[in-house]
Amino acid sequence: MNENIVEILQENFGGFLKLVELGIIDKEKGMKAVINSKHSNFIYEFAYYIKGTNIEKLEDAIIETKSAYYIYYFAKDVKGANIEKLTEAIIKTKDAEYIYRFSKNIKGANIEKLTDGIIKTQNAEWIYYFARDINDANIEKLTDGIIETQDARWIYIFAENIKGANIEKLIDGIIKTQDAYYMYLFAIYIKGVDIKKLQDESGKIEINEKLKKAPEKKLELKILKQLLQEKKYEEILNNKEKYSQLFIVDNQSTNKEITRTLKRNNVSE
Repeated sequence: MNENIVEILQENFGGFLKLVELGIIDKEKGMKAVINSKHSNFIYEFAYYIKGTNIEKLEDAIIETKSAYYIYYFAKDVKGANIEKLTEAIIKTKDAEYIYRFSKNIKGANIEKLTDGIIKTQNAEWIYYFARDINDANIEKLTDGIIETQDARWIYIFAENIKGANIEKLIDGIIKTQDAYYMYLFAIYIKGVDIKKLQDESGKIEINEKLKKAPEKKLELKILKQLLQEKKYEEILNNKEKYSQLFIVDNQSTNKEITRTLKRNNVSE
């Protein structure tokens, strides 16, 4: 490899691309230098900016980097990219966010394979977003996947927001987590819940008719605070009407009643 090519590549990549574009540096030699560098951003930009280059070789090189970010953008931006091969590559990275992005934004992506891929990440948050946003997503598989994570919060959110979710399975899933707080929310807010089943199965919380009278607004405020802390603004907007109700009336007296109700029902704040 010509040392001058490598030097320009390392010191001024933008200038290197311009020299290849002008024909000062041979396109084939320039491509080899980029591939040998193993830098995912160099490989991606060479494929994106240099016309008439060997996309297949650059594609293999970007896959070898195992960079979920650049595998995704290679599939999204580079003409002639092999989407099937890049689908397999993005799954192997086990990067839940970019498996989701790939599924949502890449035309021709294999949603069935990507569904299996997102489940294998065991990332409850992105499994939920996948179920919510991806057309033709297999909700039954994703229901099983969210349960396997044993993440009580996201099992609850999944049950609340995903159409077609199997509530019976999700009840079993939330019970297995033994998370009293989200079991409580599940009993209050999820339609079709067998309260007696939750009461009988849980060793941590009494869930009965009294809990239906517990302070829902206080619970909603806790959820809102958590969403704000995690900067989940989209989720807040999706429930704008519900959260807006928290700030309409003066709740000073309500808070006192909340405290009394919690004590009566042995519900921890």
